Amino acid sequence: MNKLLGGLALLLCPLLLHAEPIPAYSQAIEPWGDPASGDGLTPRFLSWLAGQSGLRLKQDTRPLPRVVEDLKTGHDALALITASPERDAFALELCRPADIRLSVIYPRGARELQAADLKLRPVGILRGTHTLDAFIARSGAEPVLVSDMRRGLGMLRIGRLDAMMCVRPGCGRVLREISAPADRWAELAISREPMAVYVSRAHPLSKDPAALARLKAACVSPEGRAKMAELLARFD
Repeated sequence: MNKLLGGLALLLCPLLLHAEPIPAYSQAIEPWGDPASGDGLTPRFLSWLAGQSGLRLKQDTRPLPRVVEDLKTGHDALALITASPERDAFALELCRPADIRLSVIYPRGARELQAADLKLRPVGILRGTHTLDAFIARSGAEPVLVSDMRRGLGMLRIGRLDAMMCVRPGCGRVLREISAPADRWAELAISREPMAVYVSRAHPLSKDPAALARLKAACVSPEGRAKMAELLARFD
């Protein structure tokens, strides 16, 4: 009898773990997540992953530092954020479905811009990010913090900046929306950063090997790659 009850408990355990919708937070950085609408690349991809894995999500959009802190505490179970070895201490990395491409946009001139050409010149940087710290230090540029890419690229267009940080996906769409036919832009590539799907070690989802396996299998499947490619094309 005890063995029977123990077996039933093992079968029911995953169901009990996920009786409530699983919290999944998106970073409030265009195009990954929009706090106003709740829409974005991340909520759409995580929703697809959950649907393929038999899970229900309770989604929200928050600033990136808050998403990271909530992953640490387990208040957030599932997230798609920049991959980093530091995250391994508090989250399980399931897959890397996309990269972000970092660059700076500047008005096209007679020659291509080099990093050294930006010394002491104003360059727009997204507030709260440190991904361009090394580039700013190397180039000697003067960082100007902006709230989002739309504002920064708008400042670039009217000459208040000499260059603006560009994060793809997202930058291409915004640039097309704000540009006039006469505008000519050039781009200085800086780096690529992988994005990873993480599960918080402090959330019960991390104790469900079957659910983790389904999430990972969906993410790395041809269908998962096709879904991400579709979203990247839509949001950039």
